[in-house]
Amino acid sequence: MLRLIISLLFFVSGTSLSNAHDGQGEARYIANEAVMVTAEDIKVLFDPLPLTGFGTYPEVSQKDREAIMAGTPPFDGVDAVFISHAHRDHFSADAMNSFMAARAETRLVLPEQGLDMMQSAKGWSDDFLLRITSMALEFGGAPQSFVIGDIEASAVRIPHSGWPQRADVENLVYRVKLNDGVTIAHMGDADINPSHYVSYQEYWQDQTTNLAFPPYWIFLYPYGQDILKFMNVEESVGIHVPLKVPADLKASGADYFSVRGETRIIGTTGHKNCASKDFDGAEFTVCTFDASEDIRLFWGGGGEAPFGNFKTLAEHLKSENQTLGFAMNGGMYHADRKPVGYYLENGDQRQSLQTKANNDNFGLLPNGVFYIGKDAIGVMETKTFALKDLDIVSATQSGPMLVIDGDLHPKFRVNSTSKKRRNGVGVSADGESVYFAISEEPVNFHTFARLFRDDLNAPNALYLDGVVSRMFDPSSGRNDPGMPMGPIIGVVR
Repeated sequence: MLRLIISLLFFVSGTSLSNAHDGQGEARYIANEAVMVTAEDIKVLFDPLPLTGFGTYPEVSQKDREAIMAGTPPFDGVDAVFISHAHRDHFSADAMNSFMAARAETRLVLPEQGLDMMQSAKGWSDDFLLRITSMALEFGGAPQSFVIGDIEASAVRIPHSGWPQRADVENLVYRVKLNDGVTIAHMGDADINPSHYVSYQEYWQDQTTNLAFPPYWIFLYPYGQDILKFMNVEESVGIHVPLKVPADLKASGADYFSVRGETRIIGTTGHKNCASKDFDGAEFTVCTFDASEDIRLFWGGGGEAPFGNFKTLAEHLKSENQTLGFAMNGGMYHADRKPVGYYLENGDQRQSLQTKANNDNFGLLPNGVFYIGKDAIGVMETKTFALKDLDIVSATQSGPMLVIDGDLHPKFRVNSTSKKRRNGVGVSADGESVYFAISEEPVNFHTFARLFRDDLNAPNALYLDGVVSRMFDPSSGRNDPGMPMGPIIGVVR
């Protein structure tokens, strides 16, 4: 029932009343829930000086701890520090007193419980009060807002995980806007119970949060993503991840911090790449990306064995300090998962171009090729592609073509009863946008092709597969399960 309440309130509210301005920021992982966010010339730290990780959670390295205290790069010019709550794996009163003494230009925001501990700890000075904003928020009480230079911030008290145990802990969820642009939310050890969030409907919906840092357990509950949607969050990166990353977190498809020093770019586009779309009485998910983004094809690590699923690919990229921002099955494959048609990955050709007709979907000519070039990205009918001398990096052949130069495939019938879940790719007429679409219910080819032509205005679109169709979108927590795949199309961040 609570999940239903959240879903209804979210969709009734619609889009937020105000979105962030265009711009970007960067989030840098320090350890546990310690994160630094930078936007232009503004820097803020969250929970940067914990006392311990209890042997379970990553601790701030000695090098980073010294740099934070000394104000040396990358922790120079920190404008404000935010403390979520006064537990030892998030906060040290002694360390914070030393920091405030050493960094006279930095402001501190924390719950009143933390301030009480600082005032009783070694190194306290009443002079610090001039630079401290402390809050004694009540459970269910009104949000508190404040401004620190070019930082607009607010906080609500969401119970600590495990509620009603630890009900006395003042766990604060901060929403912070930097330079009237990038907006982030740090959730501390927020509890998973949806009822804690419902009373703040108007507060969440009055502003878009570009990137949230929820504790990782939010991703492990079926209604966790409902909470993030209700909070008007565009993208999320999990924190408080144990040294031994839980297997269910790895399998969830969610993005999370676990390697000290890794970063994420924070966009302020005001919308997600992927959105639900109703077309011709059917539901689809359409994901739109700029052609300039890092779109790649993947089959296997080192070419020896296919990745087979999004989880394995995401972990491979993570080991190289990269993030899989989106993925979709990328073309038809044989039982050994090798591509059926032409396949080129980062200049390495694995399969030749296939031009013969046959009785399956791939051979329902004309079929086509999705290609990624050094200067362009596109979809092209196979025979035309064969005649071109394109400077391409990667390509995958599939079929049939859905849309060919603005016309539907000639063999599609409007009343066809062959309906399946389907996915495909199309490119805008100017070549600047790439559309990945997947049907959330069975549709025929005619309907699916018209989605690209009539709704997305893509003059060329290619069918990637049916039945096995699946998608990975960590910003919404989506990681479709299914049988092992062959080629995968991914967006790398």
